[in-house]
Amino acid sequence: MLARHRQLFATGVFALDGVILAAAWLLAFAIRFNTPGIPAPLGVPSFPFYLWLGAVVTPLGLIVLRSFRIYRSARTAHLGEELYALVQGVVILTALASIASFYTRGELSRSMLLLFALLAIVMLCGSRLLIRFVLRQLRRGGRNLRHVYVVGAGPLAETVIRKIRAHADFGLVLHGVVADDAGVTAVAGVPVAGRVGELRALVERHAVDLVFLALARSEYAAEEEALAQLADSTAAVRLVPDLARAFTLNASVEDFDGLPVVLVTESPGQGWNAVLKRAFDVVLSAIGLVVLSPVLLAVAVWVWLDSPGPVLYAQERVSLSGRRFRMLKFRTMRLDAEQAGAGWTTPGDPRRTRAGRVLRPLSLDELPQLWNVLLGQMSLVGPRPERPMYVDQFRASIPRYMLRHHVKAGITGWAQVHGLRGDTPLDRRIEYDLFYIRNWSLWLDIRILALTVVRVFRDASAH
Repeated sequence: MLARHRQLFATGVFALDGVILAAAWLLAFAIRFNTPGIPAPLGVPSFPFYLWLGAVVTPLGLIVLRSFRIYRSARTAHLGEELYALVQGVVILTALASIASFYTRGELSRSMLLLFALLAIVMLCGSRLLIRFVLRQLRRGGRNLRHVYVVGAGPLAETVIRKIRAHADFGLVLHGVVADDAGVTAVAGVPVAGRVGELRALVERHAVDLVFLALARSEYAAEEEALAQLADSTAAVRLVPDLARAFTLNASVEDFDGLPVVLVTESPGQGWNAVLKRAFDVVLSAIGLVVLSPVLLAVAVWVWLDSPGPVLYAQERVSLSGRRFRMLKFRTMRLDAEQAGAGWTTPGDPRRTRAGRVLRPLSLDELPQLWNVLLGQMSLVGPRPERPMYVDQFRASIPRYMLRHHVKAGITGWAQVHGLRGDTPLDRRIEYDLFYIRNWSLWLDIRILALTVVRVFRDASAH
């Protein structure tokens, strides 16, 4: 019965989205061409023509949205991810409609398309917020609930239990824990209801419709028995992988030709995230190069007059996926600075030029890296790139060091705005870099850039 209800609910949401897309199209036409005070230089177009286009756009939009797999039962899915998928779907639909406008000889109003996109995004996202609110109220009233068992007695089972308790809006009612350890009577305060060998009978007796298998990898025999017990059960089964011994980085599950594969470490810069971050980098680096061109020219002249040698210093560094590139900086060291070998700069470093004593503390020597960003070799925000010789040294002595190369190196980063740059504890810098990779968002990049501007004049680690 529950499966039937879920299918009806998903079908209802699918139909609602169709109604919303059609309504947004018609409303966009009405606002654009029938609102007093809004000029239409080319006149009001034929409404039947736009009505016909709407009849094409609506099912096409549903196909695009369905490709994001948002109509499956996803009680525990994050609302933000669903809203993001809706926005992406509308953007793609609008882009397809824009392309189609070329085949209608420009008869499709671009301003109306933009208005349609905005209306569709607001209405679709608003409907999801309303649906979530209604479901939350129903679940608080004891409706639309799923009855749950957790199989396992270790840390993984405790984590699942904590998450169930933390998200009452999911409507998951935990009836107990199933565990084979005779010495365990409760897990995270939840009593043990029975053993794995009794799982089928327990599920039927208490009408449980969802079972989480949260067993350690060493308990593979218990996992096999639990799966055998549930093979002819009507309960849905969720297998929680034990990744306790593996460091996870944006872990997820993907479909590999019908085979579920767990992604243990994965870069956040995939798909639309990569497009968004690259567009952000290109726009800001281009603006920065133009706006700061007088500063760049003044610094270049100063470096040239201050000491003999080239204005720019190019040094090989390592970025995304271990790829090497030539990172640009204004030269702030004497030409013989590395005669005795490479090394970190130190406070009052005698190798610095007179210009370098000013440029380095203010990080003005880093400005040419905007060109590296524009070329796609770096990002505005990311872990600071190291020289290949240091990468080989650090990867051999620091666990998980190479995980920082799952994203492009950056001019500034989460570690840098916390004062960790230059000759500072490397293990702490790695912790901050991995935090950034795990929690990446465009908003986090903006926050880091703002902190960089605020803190650049009081960074004691820059010398």
